[in-house]
Amino acid sequence: MTPLLGYRRRDGRFGVRNHVLVLSTVTCANRVVQRIGFEFPEVVCIEQAAGCMSLDDDREITHRMLRGLARNPNVGAVCFVGLGCEQTPARLLRDEIGDLKPAESVAIQSCGSSDQAIERVRSFVVEASRTLAAQQREPFDAADLVIATKCGASDWTSALASNPAVGVVSDRVVRAGGISMMGESAGWFGADHVLLERARDERVREDILRVLRRLYDSALHRGKRIDEANPSPGNMAGGLTTLTEKALGGVRKSGESPIEGILAPGEAPLGRGLWLLDNPSLDPASVAGMAAAGAQLVLFTTGRGTPIGSPICPVIKICASAAGSKRLAAHIDVDITDIVEAGASIASGADRIESLMHAVASGERTRAEAMGHREFVMPQVGVL
Repeated sequence: MTPLLGYRRRDGRFGVRNHVLVLSTVTCANRVVQRIGFEFPEVVCIEQAAGCMSLDDDREITHRMLRGLARNPNVGAVCFVGLGCEQTPARLLRDEIGDLKPAESVAIQSCGSSDQAIERVRSFVVEASRTLAAQQREPFDAADLVIATKCGASDWTSALASNPAVGVVSDRVVRAGGISMMGESAGWFGADHVLLERARDERVREDILRVLRRLYDSALHRGKRIDEANPSPGNMAGGLTTLTEKALGGVRKSGESPIEGILAPGEAPLGRGLWLLDNPSLDPASVAGMAAAGAQLVLFTTGRGTPIGSPICPVIKICASAAGSKRLAAHIDVDITDIVEAGASIASGADRIESLMHAVASGERTRAEAMGHREFVMPQVGVL
């Protein structure tokens, strides 16, 4: 298996990528970030859909998400770009990064114009890119792995083959001393008893129930049941007819490890082991939450096929459906259709996933990366 080689950060963590990140803190600064993206296509540039005039709950999520994305170990340097009067100032975020990595903040109002702000960001990007290009990968242990598991465009093969295979890999990471995370809290209904049985203690059980009650009540407040939005039409066409069926298959990608706790959007794990993420089911928003929680890479199972990637984390697509693998073959990284078609073992599928995971962690590009997929949606309150 490929040795793990990553970029050592000042706090001892390892990144599997070495991004320069330019991050808008408010919609008013998006044009500056866009211009930098046009000039430097290799730089990760993330725009902000809002960032101001929001209530406390959305503001807290946005703050944690922006800080978490910047702290992700795959980011080697970050520049926050704001207007100067928004609710989460760019300078505050820069100060919260501290000495973890090279960081800068630019406020358009302090620069005098957006063109002058672009020039300041450009200078930072050029210098940071030069510094990061000189950094070499170093060996790191499996105990330093931080992965997240996700499923999207699922069908019946996700439940029976690809999710269980990813669950085996998740357990292996946890046993080695690493961290695994699973999100999509609105997709746990129907399998909540499975998660509750695996909770580390009563506090964790209560936290899981609290999140489920909030989601259930939120849907009712809008006059709908939670199962009216899930499964999706594609899930049902793929043989998943109820939320319970989808949930029972979906949670299998978390393996069998004890659950250490549940994390809010943008919150990082407090220790090793398996953690749940309270984040949306919408694929780009869910993966964004995983990146903000510190995931180095994402194991993403799909039955029907999906192209989405991430600007921060490599996303490895895993498929056990012959139809899905044929339909979107260009987007599938690990084809484990032989589990369904030829009776290959779940463990053999896990071996192949783990092997590619190590190769990707050490620099090999995923299909999504090679094709330029950098989808990103900021999680918001009220979104399932």
